[in-house]
Amino acid sequence: MDFELTEEQRMFRDMARKFAEQEILPTLKENERQEKFDSSIIKKMASQGLLAPHMPQEYGGLGLDYVTSAIIWEALCWASLAVTQAAMSGPIQPATNLLDAGSEQQKQKYLPPVCRGDLILSGAVVEPNAGSDSSMIETTAVRSGNHWVINGTKVFITNGEIADVVLFIAQTDKSKGLKGLASFIVERGTPGFSSKPQKGRISWRGGSEGSLRFIDIELPLENQVGETGRALRDALRGIDTARLFLAAGALGIAQSCLDASIKYAKERVQFGKPIGGHQLIQEIIAEMATKIEAARWLIYRAADLKSRGIRHIKEMSYAKYFATETALWITSQAVKIHGSFGTFDDYPVGHHYQDAITATILGGTTQMHQLTIGQQLLEMAAFR
Repeated sequence: MDFELTEEQRMFRDMARKFAEQEILPTLKENERQEKFDSSIIKKMASQGLLAPHMPQEYGGLGLDYVTSAIIWEALCWASLAVTQAAMSGPIQPATNLLDAGSEQQKQKYLPPVCRGDLILSGAVVEPNAGSDSSMIETTAVRSGNHWVINGTKVFITNGEIADVVLFIAQTDKSKGLKGLASFIVERGTPGFSSKPQKGRISWRGGSEGSLRFIDIELPLENQVGETGRALRDALRGIDTARLFLAAGALGIAQSCLDASIKYAKERVQFGKPIGGHQLIQEIIAEMATKIEAARWLIYRAADLKSRGIRHIKEMSYAKYFATETALWITSQAVKIHGSFGTFDDYPVGHHYQDAITATILGGTTQMHQLTIGQQLLEMAAFR
């Protein structure tokens, strides 16, 4: 085993960190106050080759392995997990789904412009009554001659308010349960399709989230992606990639909070001494750093297995569960170290704390990943 980063990995890490400092941080505070996502960041990332590092070169990506991709995601999220997730969501989840299940014609039409940042692709699964339980999906797709008729609602959809194209899952036959689910593509401007932003969040304020409405939308048969009954299975690689991104992103915000806490603890003087000299502060800093290192190697391990095509269900859940919960703990401790200053957005720790809350929910909640780990280790399902 070699625990050293390659020269290429260090180059991408430094490039992504520089981008985060120069392109994300300067406008972050004002955008968060307005709950605004500046979509111009997508094109900027694409111009630097940072938007779709894991996507194959033939479709406009860099074709990098997942360890290198995770290193890039970590460095970008050091500035903002919410902004990075909104910018890269299209290539990470729905584009990966399309790569696995789409026809060659669909892939050639959509993937290159997504990787160039010319087209915003959104993935839509979640509904008001369907979150972790996809069997509750109520959006319907009814076959009518040479087209599908779509009706339903999607919520909490990343970039739902601004997406040019949406890859969504609908139910074709409720009596079949999960085997009735199918994936479809709809383009903005299609009659019956509408979206609106979802505001008022306590977290993810620098990102982009919207709800979608489908009212008697008519889609050609060729807008179906993959086979009916395989929608969730086809989506797994995209979901798996999203989980890796969220783990790496959580690591990035945790590292940012450690960096900020060390700096603040050296500079903040109380009772005539820097607060970093207090044993309790040093204990917290030490635990922060130790947990970050543990999370980093769990993430790199899962990314390496994913790159090599080795089964990694348990390992990905280790990484996503531990990294996001670690980030939530570290960001909360960082706010406490900063005292009242930590509750203002002049310091990075407050907005990282807010984003860490959402990171524990997206890509499968902490409890879902605990169940996955338990079932994998015990080789039995949890009692219901």
